[in-house]
Amino acid sequence: MKSPQVLIIGLGGVGGWALELLARTPGIYHIVGADFNEDWGRKRMHTAEAGVVLQGCYPTLEFVKIDLRDIDATARTITRLKPQLILNCATQQTWWVRYQNLPPENAKRLGEAGAGPWMPTHMALARDLMLAIKASGWKCLVINSGFSDCSNLVLAKRGLAPTIGLGNIDLIVSIIQAGAARRLNVPVNNVRVYAVLHHHHFGCFMKSSSGLPPYFLRIMVGDEDVTECFNTDQLLHELMQGYLASEHLNPVVAASGVKNALAMLFDTGLLTHSPGPQGLPGGYPVRLGADGAEVFLPTGLSLEEAVAINETCQVADGIARVEEDGTVIYTDESVQIFKELLDYDLKPLIFDECDERADELVAHFKRYSKITTQG
Repeated sequence: MKSPQVLIIGLGGVGGWALELLARTPGIYHIVGADFNEDWGRKRMHTAEAGVVLQGCYPTLEFVKIDLRDIDATARTITRLKPQLILNCATQQTWWVRYQNLPPENAKRLGEAGAGPWMPTHMALARDLMLAIKASGWKCLVINSGFSDCSNLVLAKRGLAPTIGLGNIDLIVSIIQAGAARRLNVPVNNVRVYAVLHHHHFGCFMKSSSGLPPYFLRIMVGDEDVTECFNTDQLLHELMQGYLASEHLNPVVAASGVKNALAMLFDTGLLTHSPGPQGLPGGYPVRLGADGAEVFLPTGLSLEEAVAINETCQVADGIARVEEDGTVIYTDESVQIFKELLDYDLKPLIFDECDERADELVAHFKRYSKITTQG
């Protein structure tokens, strides 16, 4: 048996959808799914297998239990499997829980701190995975789902950068491409979008068409730049209002990761968008192939300008800066909000304390959620 093409770690909302999509893709012959919850993971793989067989697809689907916090054991599993690509969908707390499990006014106030303070819940398991890959000595492509706008940057500071991220900018760009095509009455595949956007923009565009943080956007139809046909602030707000949110976005996020995986596995040279390429903050246009991700900026936009846009938004998302050793410093406003609501000291996030800080933060949130919902 050949080594698997893909190892999907975390078979929840995004990982489960990625499994379903990949298993139905021509040319994919072997997927290994992994999860900490063995009963769930095996049933998830068997359920996917039943569905793909109905559609006449017959890849080998295999399950392994993985505890990413056991770095040595994970390294041994990677050495044994030798996957071409790892799609990491493991997280300790998915982002939408913070909004669904709180009264609206409390969720709104907590949201003002940005996504940055939740870094350890998204990055801890990615950190453990990248340490395991390094320990295994196996070289493979890695797609990281956990807040890759910033976690890939932090991991890169320690020489542990994943190849690319998924979602965030990719979701916004696909919405723009489809929406612009409808408004111009042209085929979607005739529209090309070039954008530099951060995770923070998603919420901003949902809420308002004014007072937006800086971004770069160019909309092309064929060789013609049609960006000036739109009030882009208004366009972005109106388009984002027309889509479902929270867990309903899971299949779209998964599609972003699957698209990235296929482009690299089959060396297509796909021009697309993704967060966290080359350990950079935020999202960029990229070209994906067997060697990984290359930032591909349009004429007239320098890498320095693109990075500056995303660094500005990173601050707005609650992260003041990332030190050269990977320590994350939060903004004063975020520190104040987390102390006020969660009774949590949002001190600088030390790289090697990530697991412990993730556990602390989840515990504080659960306590706060229980208090606010029970009165």
